[in-house]
Amino acid sequence: MEEIIKRFPGVGIACTGPTGGTRQESYGFADREDGIRVDERTVFPACSISKFITAICVMKLSEQGLTELDKPANSCLAHWKLRDLSGEESDVSIRCLLCHTGGILDGEDGFYGYRLSDQAMSVVDILEGTTAYNNRPAVVERTPGSVFEYSDAGFCVLQLLLEDVSGKGFADLAKELVFDRLGLRETFFGTREHMETFSQKGKMATGYKGDGSPVEGKYPLSPDLAASGLWTTPGELLTIAKDFVDSLRGHGRILCQDSAREMTKSPENFPWAGLGLFRQGEDVIVSKGWGENGQCMLKIDLRCDSLAVVMTNKDPEAPQEESGVEQLLDTYLYH
Repeated sequence: MEEIIKRFPGVGIACTGPTGGTRQESYGFADREDGIRVDERTVFPACSISKFITAICVMKLSEQGLTELDKPANSCLAHWKLRDLSGEESDVSIRCLLCHTGGILDGEDGFYGYRLSDQAMSVVDILEGTTAYNNRPAVVERTPGSVFEYSDAGFCVLQLLLEDVSGKGFADLAKELVFDRLGLRETFFGTREHMETFSQKGKMATGYKGDGSPVEGKYPLSPDLAASGLWTTPGELLTIAKDFVDSLRGHGRILCQDSAREMTKSPENFPWAGLGLFRQGEDVIVSKGWGENGQCMLKIDLRCDSLAVVMTNKDPEAPQEESGVEQLLDTYLYH
């Protein structure tokens, strides 16, 4: 375990078991150059674990009658429409977008490298493929439901959809529906304003590249908030996961039981995919994040009601099962 921890400048861990007690541990540096050590309040990039929170928001609006999973996403989009290769409006459903079977293909080099100093861009700019951040327009290129294609662009569509339906900015909506309900104070979606505020507080973990050097500007910006813009602490992310498990049991603070269970259902032919989350067999739920400034993972084992979160601030240049992050997570999950 020590060998794995030493691969990263900083590591934060939170876990809980059947008895309900929470254990948190911190290792290394949030900022190595300034000598700032990781503690329980260090805010890490959650990267694609953002999609788990986005799915919760979609399900909450569905409970309120504002969205329907199996209706076309375009029925909820007011200012921009998702189209197919012929230019016609696509009938791809919200459910397909949530489980990455919407037929949207991301560009190979997109969705990273953006900085606070760069020119601002909108979600529509990203979807239109008019920026260096994403130079491939979001278009339905495959028959919806026929293939699994992991898509950040698909979650950009969902971000725009949530904003159109609610009339609120995505970051504000997530705060209202999720973070405030759980009393979270160190969790936010990284708008420019939030990034500037939290960076001034000195709580955010500096990102490090694979070679160990700091990322330019320390904190990459993710304008595709719903896909990869979440920042949080391991303890607060664990709180969200615990409430999701409580929802599965029928007593969560955010979702009703049917909504939580719907998120764990897999589409035909893709048993590993849920709505904004993934599955390892029948009873294990996972969510993974990996970006240029960190790698993290959340795992829930419903067989023993054990949950664990590992968050880091370095790109290990290898997936979680190879970088040691999943091995470290399992050590805390099952011991």
